[in-house]
Amino acid sequence: MAGVVPFHELSGVESAAHGELAVSLGAELAPLDPALLDASLAPLVADLAPLRDTGPVEQLLAAETILPHHLKAEPRSHRDIGLGDLLPQEVARRRRGHELTVALVALEAARRAGLRLTLVACPTAVFLAHPRVESPVLLSAAPEWELIDARELDEPELAWQCGHEAASLLLSLILTRTRETGHLSAELRAAELCLALPLEDGDHERLQLQLASVRARLN
Repeated sequence: MAGVVPFHELSGVESAAHGELAVSLGAELAPLDPALLDASLAPLVADLAPLRDTGPVEQLLAAETILPHHLKAEPRSHRDIGLGDLLPQEVARRRRGHELTVALVALEAARRAGLRLTLVACPTAVFLAHPRVESPVLLSAAPEWELIDARELDEPELAWQCGHEAASLLLSLILTRTRETGHLSAELRAAELCLALPLEDGDHERLQLQLASVRARLN
């Protein structure tokens, strides 16, 4: 994990960036070669970097054109039973994957390019956004990269997601996948990583019970 801040350290940083935290999480679940990750992200970073001095709306407009050439949300029917479509290092290498991880990889490339894009989500979709955009413009990650008006979604649960909340969403997907496919060791590690995130008291108790349940199935 040389070159990647360990998840238990980064998860304690209040301002942890979405993509950086997701990459750190991925490194806890599968081998991660920082040089390969850098190489995988480099073309997208190079295309996004000229946008750093443009306005928020201009950044989203340009990202709508740039991102389809580098990252694609994979249809659910095309996914395998492993974790490849959920791990940021694999999604960056393959240039495709689950829409949440695709969005987080895009955010990591944007961070490296000096952009301030962030994540907005509801129970059924994830979007890129800019915190300084006054109009409700979002960039959807799936089924294709497309700018939309948030008012057209009629989604009361649509909300900004900090880095920790995004990591929690990703861990929830990983826990569900590993539980469904019987990858107990990966499920155990994901359950342990959940407890490294800042938690409300009730959530901490629930996740402790979840971890105990996974450990019991391993014995």
